[in-house]
Parts: sequence; C-alpha cells; structure tokens
Amino acid sequence: MEQLWHSRGYPAKLGAPLHRYADDAILVCRRSPQPVLAAFAGIAKRRDLPIHRDKTRVTRVTDGLDCIGFNFVKRRSPRRGKQAIDMFPAKSAQQKIRNRLTSVTSRRAPISPKEFVEMVNPMVLGWVNYFRHTNASQAFRGWQRFVNIRFRRYLTQRSKGRGFGWKRFPNSKRYAMELVYIGSGRLEYLAKPAHGVR
Repeated sequence: MEQLWHSRGYPAKLGAPLHRYADDAILVCRRSPQPVLAAFAGIAKRRDLPIHRDKTRVTRVTDGLDCIGFNFVKRRSPRRGKQAIDMFPAKSAQQKIRNRLTSVTSRRAPISPKEFVEMVNPMVLGWVNYFRHTNASQAFRGWQRFVNIRFRRYLTQRSKGRGFGWKRFPNSKRYAMELVYIGSGRLEYLAKPAHGVR
C-alpha cells in the first residue's frame, strides 16, 4: 500500500501524504478528502485488503485525531505563537491503562506490599516510556494520582484501617516502599516487555 501510494505520486497529485504504523494509516489531505479516500480504497480493494469503515473517518487536524494510542491535534503554540502538531496520550489510552491496573490490583489482594509494587511498577514504566515523547505532563500527573490511590487503598485495607489512609500512608511512605514515582525521572526500559500497557 505504502509503496504503491508513493510510486503513483499520490502525495503530490492528491496533496495527501500517507503516514502508516503497522495496519493503521493516516492520510493528511490538503484538499478534498473524497478523491483521496477513493484512491486509497481502490488500491486496498485490488490488494484484497479490507478497510474497517467503522474505524475510518474524516476529521480536521485542528479537531484532533487518535491513532495507536496518541492524540494528534494542530493548535497554536503558546510559546512560539505558530500553528504546530502536538501529541498527547489519547483519553482512550488513559482509560485503558486505568482499567488494566484496576483489573490486576485489589485492595483485598492476598499479596505483600513488595509484590504489589513489583506487579504495578512495570505497567507504570511501560506506559510512561511509550508516551514519554508527547505532551504528557497532565496525563502523567493523573496517572500518578491514580496509582497512588490504588496502592493507598490496598495498604489501608491490608492494615484493617478505615478511610482512605491519607495520613497513615502519605506519598513519602509509599515511595519509600519503592512504588514508582514518575516525576523522579525513573524511566527505564525493561529487560522484558510489559504487555498490555498501551
């Protein structure tokens, strides 16, 4: 698909460069998107490659679009004052990792705090490493709060305490248990991949 698209000169003829990652593709149209979609669908059909119509849509870059877990949006840079493409962790990706963490952690988990931390840290580091080159500071702060709350509730339940454990298990105490702190810069690539973190 990619080779044919470029060999036929479509990026220049149709004003639509093709950006692809695995089986996900983005066509950036400088003019009407309809001829571009028709050309793309024609090549796909001849190659017997199905296009998922429910996942295919036309949007303005200024409205943003999601692809492979990232949200791309064109906006005016607050620093330089010029229009630029910014990348953020997509909200769907943020919800997915929260659901994943919720499914594998429980406040009543019959494991030690060390085991809890060893299970959670690779998930956090994997997700942060994946999005580290985006404008992710706000998403990272939210992710850190979510992880902290999950761990605090687990510790409170384990010690048969009441409430949310804010005073009993402050951040400093939890980090002393080696719970990963995103703001510390501990972004390291793991020897083994952390699955299901995107």
